[in-house]
Amino acid sequence: MSKFFRINSFSGLHSPYGHVNFGFKAIATNARKYGDRSLYNPPQKPKQKLCFDLIQSFSVQKAGNAIAECEDIWDYAKRNSMVSIALSDGATESSFTREWAKELVTAFVNRELPWQDVYTCASKNWLLPLQTTWQQWLADQNLSWFAKRKAENGAFATFVSLEVFADLSWKALAVGDSCLFVVRDRCLQKSFPLENSCEFNNRPKLIGTNIKAANIHVSQIYGDAKLGDRFYLTTDAIACWIFQQLEANQDPWLKLDRLSSHDLFAEWVTELRDRHEIANDDTTLLCLEIQAINIPMRLSCEP
Repeated sequence: MSKFFRINSFSGLHSPYGHVNFGFKAIATNARKYGDRSLYNPPQKPKQKLCFDLIQSFSVQKAGNAIAECEDIWDYAKRNSMVSIALSDGATESSFTREWAKELVTAFVNRELPWQDVYTCASKNWLLPLQTTWQQWLADQNLSWFAKRKAENGAFATFVSLEVFADLSWKALAVGDSCLFVVRDRCLQKSFPLENSCEFNNRPKLIGTNIKAANIHVSQIYGDAKLGDRFYLTTDAIACWIFQQLEANQDPWLKLDRLSSHDLFAEWVTELRDRHEIANDDTTLLCLEIQAINIPMRLSCEP
């Protein structure tokens, strides 16, 4: 059916049907006024709402340790149309590494400091105040002389973060060998800050409580995401395994996708350790996926 009534070119002529023709003329005269309005609103495409879904968040401790001794710490927050996630791996050799790792990630994702200030100069604007707060906290602890002396040498940890904004742009920071993998259609788009398995060693770069903030180089990267992209954040054991899989032309993303629960993850990590495919270390896997939720449009009848 035509959207508009067509104006009758013969409507001005005398009609043998009398007033019937005047009725049609009235409709024709007002066709432009009413013809644009159908009985129902025209069909509209469903609106989409972005959803940042943390589909995997698993951590297991070293074999032989209790879960409370796990020094992999992560935190996650949504705020102001963006999502922020951070992961830190405490260095076992130093004191209070678990507490320092927790302070790093918690302070990052819950900060009041605008994100522009963090990425402009992370060492000065984010790390320096954090180190000052840490020293004040340490001074308030009731420690034996031996524990205090060891603590004064500092606590150390790796760090990697990811923030995705409403326009699907993203930024990341990193120090050390905890890694970010950006995956699209099960293909690696970017890895950060490392790029291959040969870069892992026993002396990764670390954020220390006693190292001058100006001397800590915080790497950063940015990009643009698409719906369906996945961001994997992992500590070094899994990160190294992922690189080794890629270098052997294997598909690590398919294998990771099968890990739908913490129990499956723990069993899988144990198997890898038994086969000496990963180190016996605290092991964490986080996966953030960008999804869209369709919001159905309701038809409304116009009066």
